[in-house]
Amino acid sequence: MDLWRLALGRLGYTNAGFHTWLAFSEWLMLRDRVAPMLLKRLVASATIYSIWSDRNKRYHDSISTPAAVIFKRLDRFIRDAILSKRNQKHSCGLMQHWLLR
Repeated sequence: MDLWRLALGRLGYTNAGFHTWLAFSEWLMLRDRVAPMLLKRLVASATIYSIWSDRNKRYHDSISTPAAVIFKRLDRFIRDAILSKRNQKHSCGLMQHWLLR
């Protein structure tokens, strides 16, 4: 849950928590002025992947990683993904939004 708090805080959400997949999918489809939809979806998918990857490391290798370390990797992944889209029209301002929060 700490990883979600860190990721959502970086997006600009102060009070978002998901207790069901339905709540998560409704939040994901919600158009608001807090974060661009593309960035929201990118962060959501990267966070889910990070949680899944950490769970596999704990299960198979008995290695536990603190949320802050996972978030650092998540941050790097999101920055790289944004940079890979920088010449696309709909990606304008994503990096600025991600870094300024």
